Amino acid sequence: MSSAVNRARDWQLAKFNITTPEAQLTATGHWAAVAAPATRGAPSPRRAVMDFKLQIADSGALLARLGTPKAVRGGKGQLSGQIAWQGSPFALDYPSLAGQINVAVDSGQFLKVEPGAARLLGVLSLQSLPRRLSLDFRDLFQEGFAFDSLTGDVTIAQGVATSNNLRMRGVQAAVLMEGSADIARETQDLRVVVVPEINAGTAALAYAVINPAIGLGAFLAQAILKKPLTAAGTREFQISGPWADPKVERVERKFGEDALAVDPAASAPAAK
Repeated sequence: MSSAVNRARDWQLAKFNITTPEAQLTATGHWAAVAAPATRGAPSPRRAVMDFKLQIADSGALLARLGTPKAVRGGKGQLSGQIAWQGSPFALDYPSLAGQINVAVDSGQFLKVEPGAARLLGVLSLQSLPRRLSLDFRDLFQEGFAFDSLTGDVTIAQGVATSNNLRMRGVQAAVLMEGSADIARETQDLRVVVVPEINAGTAALAYAVINPAIGLGAFLAQAILKKPLTAAGTREFQISGPWADPKVERVERKFGEDALAVDPAASAPAAK
């Protein structure tokens, strides 16, 4: 730094640790000016950046401590990455929020979440599916999806979180998700595929070999829908609109050998 003025503009967070029985947060960060002010004498705009790792012993208990009880049961693992936003380091600014987050959580269950509480968790638990559609796997989601593993990478830009490899694996099915969620506006545009455990290893295969580089539609065509029995049980949905009142549409596609010829972008929602 070249001057006392510049030193005054930079705050360095060398160590920030919080430990509770439910989780341990370790983080570093800084708060600094990002550009010269447009008006002479005006304060420079500032940007807060935090690198973090959250080791979770019990995600349900952690959410309860943070004010959202009975949203998740159990769940242990880790969230790590970097987030940044404009303005005060003490208040997240959702429209400017940016960063990358890796999610790896095991052995939990999403519980039924009341409207208005933990709405983004409601998106992940897929509770809108049984409300909106008559499904042959209604029991998977009616009381909240129980998962053995929840993994994925999330990129955030201007308050919109995007992922192309969110995966949940349960005893009876694997759930694959790609799309985006606007955190400030509480809206979503998601593609969700449920692959049932037809026989030993079906859902495990879907969970293990999804390739974000080729997209979910191409992956389905190449790895899943060529298997007639698995294809017959697989369900695909488009979920859009507000978190509190999502619009869920069933996506129909061809099965078997014809699946390779299907353009994923051409799949149309079924008439309700």
